[in-house]
Amino acid sequence: MLSLKGTLILLLLFFSSFFGSIFMLAPFLPIMLLSPACYRWITERIVAIWLTLPVALLEMVLGVRVVITGDGFVPGERSVIIMNHRTRLDWMYLWSCLLRYSYLRMEKICLKSSLKSIPGFGWAMQMAAFIFVRRNWEEDQEYLRDMLDYLCDIKHPLQLLMFPEGTDLTDSTKARSDQFANSRGLPTYEYVLHPRTNGFSYIVEQLRKGSNLDAIHDVTVAYPYNIPQSERDLFTGNYPREIHFYIRRYPASQLPSSVEGLKEWCRLRWHDKEKLLRNYYQGGRSFLDQVQIESQTQILIQSMTQIQSEGLDQSRLQVQRRTQFWGKGWGWCRGQGQGQGRHAAQGLGHSRSLNWAQGQSQAGDQGPGPLPPCKSRGRVFLIKLFSIVYWTVFVLAMFAVIWSYTLARWYFASVAIFFMVQEKLAGGCEVMEVAAHNWKASHQWRKRE
Repeated sequence: MLSLKGTLILLLLFFSSFFGSIFMLAPFLPIMLLSPACYRWITERIVAIWLTLPVALLEMVLGVRVVITGDGFVPGERSVIIMNHRTRLDWMYLWSCLLRYSYLRMEKICLKSSLKSIPGFGWAMQMAAFIFVRRNWEEDQEYLRDMLDYLCDIKHPLQLLMFPEGTDLTDSTKARSDQFANSRGLPTYEYVLHPRTNGFSYIVEQLRKGSNLDAIHDVTVAYPYNIPQSERDLFTGNYPREIHFYIRRYPASQLPSSVEGLKEWCRLRWHDKEKLLRNYYQGGRSFLDQVQIESQTQILIQSMTQIQSEGLDQSRLQVQRRTQFWGKGWGWCRGQGQGQGRHAAQGLGHSRSLNWAQGQSQAGDQGPGPLPPCKSRGRVFLIKLFSIVYWTVFVLAMFAVIWSYTLARWYFASVAIFFMVQEKLAGGCEVMEVAAHNWKASHQWRKRE
């Protein structure tokens, strides 16, 4: 049975992306030929305006509760975000985190190439320079190199979200993952799929070579109640009641230097995810227990290190542990990002959650890091409200313009045909953008000679 609310939301998302790509993004296509870097600066800010709409609809209309635990994101930090792929819409739910702790305009997603053909959504993703892969390493490697070299060459900071598992977790994909594990003597997983590490290691290497990587954010997503698997569930009203994210930050300087080391590092992260999610689903369905365990373990390690180096007695150890954990450890971040100490709590949507300060200790640094600033609740509320009002009015206005003016209908049809033809001939707007940049760079080089 169709849900009226879910159907209206999906229609608004579709038409806003459809009309947005034609009337807001397409007029800037000529700038691609003159200055790809300027074109990238403009288009990603337009796309970022749209990315706030799904967040607003999920939280304000559907009442979805989003809980973030862990390190959070540092605004403006260049990173690769790796996440388990539990449902087909995990990438969209993550925007709730990025809206508060980072800049949505920095996000790029590594996703399957068939999605670029979707009218509206696919056209906008092409112009946003999202990275499309065919899941064939021989074909994808050259494309990845061209895209990443281009983004590094124009010094474009990005947060690249990728799913090393390659697909979402279903009965059929789990069966294939188990078959892969059995053929190689690996343990079978219940809550994650075995990751494909070639793409991850290659992307990290290319970004490091281009000096465009500060950290890796390892995100684990879980659904404590219902788990809507695809977009069809939203049509029927089966949207997630609550979404939990657990975030760990690893500085780029502490990653393995070799390609094989990066692959093994990624495999270990998924081994940890399996244990983390098993404890989550078989326990209290909360990541807070994991935070408390890691907190107490890290405090004990630091305290024992100080005892060995300074000769402190056991009574000093007990006092120090209580001071760090209870004295200044817990504070409430009421939407301002002002929490102090190692832990803070941040309410998202209709919730409060514990938020670990920046994960320096988890990555091996000494001492607690500063809490990443988050936007205030009032500011986030206004952003979401403006997004819903703006895109609703925009969609209605575009319908009126197309209905009323012949010139608008001709423009609309011409641009829609252009998007479909250029994908067949050139491979997508992002491919043309890279080609325009390479041509411009080679032309300037010849002039210097």
